[in-house]
Amino acid sequence: MLLDQIKNYEIFRPKCDATKEVLHSIATFDSDISPVFPYLNAELGGWDYDQTNQVVLLKLSAGKWVTLQPHEIAIRGARDIEESQALLEWIKEQINDIYERRDGIKPRYTGQAGLKVMEILKLLPMTNCKACGYATCMAFAAALREGEISLNDCPPLWEEKYRGKREKLQVYLECFGWRALDAE
Repeated sequence: MLLDQIKNYEIFRPKCDATKEVLHSIATFDSDISPVFPYLNAELGGWDYDQTNQVVLLKLSAGKWVTLQPHEIAIRGARDIEESQALLEWIKEQINDIYERRDGIKPRYTGQAGLKVMEILKLLPMTNCKACGYATCMAFAAALREGEISLNDCPPLWEEKYRGKREKLQVYLECFGWRALDAE
C-alpha cells in the first residue's frame, strides 16, 4: 500500500472568497506518492502532468479538481464535507489500486492540457451545423478539449466522407490521453 495514513486533513472555504458555496481541502502525509503519478495519469486521464515538479492535476466533472503532489492531495470544488471526504477516500483508493497494478499499465507523461483547440478544429467537419448543440465547430472543439463532450456528439464526424478526419482526431486525442469527463 503506497498511501496508508493521512497526517493532516483541512477542509475550508476558498480564502479568496469565503462566500463561495464550495469547499477546498488539503490532505498531507509522510508517504511519497510520486512513483504512481505516470500510472495515475494514464488510468485517470490526468488533465496535466508536470513530471519535473511532480504534480498531477485531475479534472473531474462538475468543476471538481484533484491536485496530487508527492506529500499532498488538494481537492477543489466539493459541495460539502461529506463529498470532500468521499473524494479523498476515492483518490486514496485509486492511488493504492493503480500502484498495485502498475506493472500492467503503460505510464503516460503527457496531459490533456497540451491539446490545442485549433488542432482539434482542423480535424472537424467544419460544417457549423449546430447538430452537436454548439453554435460553431470552434465552440465544439473547445468543449471537446475540456472533456465536456465526446466525438460521438458531432453527427457529421461519423459520416463516411469525414472518416479520415475522425481517425486522425482520435489519434490526436489519444496521444494526450484525452477522455470525456464522464468516461470511466
